[in-house]
Amino acid sequence: MNKVRFNPFMNVMTSGRNFGSRDEATMDTMVRYILLNSMIFLGGTLLFLFGFESLRSGAHAQGTFDLAMGFMTLVAFVVLRTNAPFVISGLLTVIPYMMLCGFLAVSGGVQGSGVLWIFSFPLLAIFLLGMKAGTALAIVLLAGVVAAVYVPGVSPMTFHPSFAHRTVGVYVLVLVCTMVYERTKIAKDQWVARLTRELKSERDEIAAMKDNLKTGLFLMDRDYVIQPQYSRALEGIVGEAALSGRNFLDLLKNSVQEKERETLRDYFEMVFNKSYDAQMLEDINPLHEFTYVGIASGETKTLRCTFAPIDRDDGLSYILGTIDDQTRETELRQQLSEEEGKRQEEMKALFEVIHVEPRVLNDFISDAEYEFDRINAAMKDKTKAAPDVVSEIYQGVHAIKSNAVILGLSSFSTKLHQLEDEIRDLREHADVSFQEILHITVELDKLMTIKDGFKGLIHKILSFNTGESRMQEEHVIVQSLQRVIDKASADLGKKARLTIRSIDPRAIERAPRRVVKDVLVQLVRNAMYHGIESPLDRASSGKEEEGSVSLSIGITGDRIEIALADDGKGLDFHAIGAKARDLGLISEPALLSDRNALLQVLFSPGFSTAKSASMHAGRGVGLSYVRDRVREMKGSIRIQSEDGKGTTFRVTLPAERASREVGQTA
Repeated sequence: MNKVRFNPFMNVMTSGRNFGSRDEATMDTMVRYILLNSMIFLGGTLLFLFGFESLRSGAHAQGTFDLAMGFMTLVAFVVLRTNAPFVISGLLTVIPYMMLCGFLAVSGGVQGSGVLWIFSFPLLAIFLLGMKAGTALAIVLLAGVVAAVYVPGVSPMTFHPSFAHRTVGVYVLVLVCTMVYERTKIAKDQWVARLTRELKSERDEIAAMKDNLKTGLFLMDRDYVIQPQYSRALEGIVGEAALSGRNFLDLLKNSVQEKERETLRDYFEMVFNKSYDAQMLEDINPLHEFTYVGIASGETKTLRCTFAPIDRDDGLSYILGTIDDQTRETELRQQLSEEEGKRQEEMKALFEVIHVEPRVLNDFISDAEYEFDRINAAMKDKTKAAPDVVSEIYQGVHAIKSNAVILGLSSFSTKLHQLEDEIRDLREHADVSFQEILHITVELDKLMTIKDGFKGLIHKILSFNTGESRMQEEHVIVQSLQRVIDKASADLGKKARLTIRSIDPRAIERAPRRVVKDVLVQLVRNAMYHGIESPLDRASSGKEEEGSVSLSIGITGDRIEIALADDGKGLDFHAIGAKARDLGLISEPALLSDRNALLQVLFSPGFSTAKSASMHAGRGVGLSYVRDRVREMKGSIRIQSEDGKGTTFRVTLPAERASREVGQTA
């Protein structure tokens, strides 16, 4: 390995940093370090020389200033060799240089020559500190120079207007040119960086295709020799290693016949010569999808190939080939085709069943089950000879098939007919083997599964045809409340059950569906959070660990009456009063012990005795929502509560108004 020679001078000028990379950004940074170190050495040396000279000549103020600026450059020298950002060292160097230039411009120097130092400042400041910081410092220096050459008294010298104009003009020209150059350089750097990223991205994509894609990619020349630049996946697909230099057609010797190989040679010549357009070449591709047999393993796969011509700048032509393993996809297509056929058969059977009157279909299933039971008993009867068993199976299948044909169940009857043919063939054999009987058993199990599907469909048909809408609504309400209790129990660590006392179908029919459901959901949530105690608390109170939320819905005259009760701890009127007092809802002390007043507070928006909000309570919305919905329906709410025994909410709604709402929302 070649060792890099140590260069002391470059080591000092680059602050000991390793700039091994030679990309543009790294080189630009290295140049900035070299320039900054140059300014530190040269500028610091000049500042110290000027300082000592000024002190020697009696100009103590100027000497002190020069030495102070020189020491700042020494600090910059040290900081530049730490992990501090480059801009800090730049500021510690550029600012003293700016002060020096300003001082020289103000003091004048020999025949005003001190002002000439300023022309180098924009170049150094912008290059070292960047556009924004460098330009800002250059403008600050410009302001000082303008004051020195135009404002009397700022400088001990008097500058001729023509000299002042030229000085400021040249400085502005240098500043503008430097800014234009830096802006152009930044734009160029951005463009180069973007182009570099794009090139890197393209290179990474090519590497990904070669090494990470599941597709086999390769190049082959006019002699069908595979080139070294092929993807890693290719070896796994064809089951061969070290493919570089091998003939592609030789890989197919177990997969295509010699005559087909000649066809492939003709096809590849057409690809090289571009005899047809790309679509035409793809259409006539002999290897679009074929069965591949591995040379070493003999494994069979389904592969798909595509080929495209590639012309290089050196005049050589290649074919870019891609190979995809379609074995799994082919198997899935076959499975999907089989599943689709099965689904179509099931849909056809369902369509046939729907058109059969449920009672008749139910009788058919009953008869079929009877025949299946007889067949099953015959097969288990060890005293019967095999021919007798086959005969009974045949008779049973035939009877079922006859009934299926009568009902128009063509799909089911066809399957029965096919099984009947197999059984008939068995009857002609003198000896029936165990394997043949086993095959018949498997086919019978399949038919029984179809029969069970008919039975499930009948239940659905009967529930929709004979069930009334009120029954469906009752089911929805009960299931919704049960889910509320289950969810709250799991989240709050409580146990509770929903008890249906009574539900009058007429009440469900005439009740406002949405209002009833929403009100009950809120009341159940309220009961679970505030009423039902934890299992431990209930046990300590002599109650069952599992609480009860009971519901009854009835109708009296034109009024819907709903009662939702829990066997929890009851309302805590002391806590209600304290919270009402804190919220300013009750100001009179006497009302704090008035239960009726406290019950009214429960329905106030934002009122809740919960210590914190949760998924189930705490925001003071539930009971307020219940009150508003009941009021909209011109109904009423009453509450009964007994300490330690529970709370009951009684909601009354007018039935006539509910009936109209049902008609509007149906």
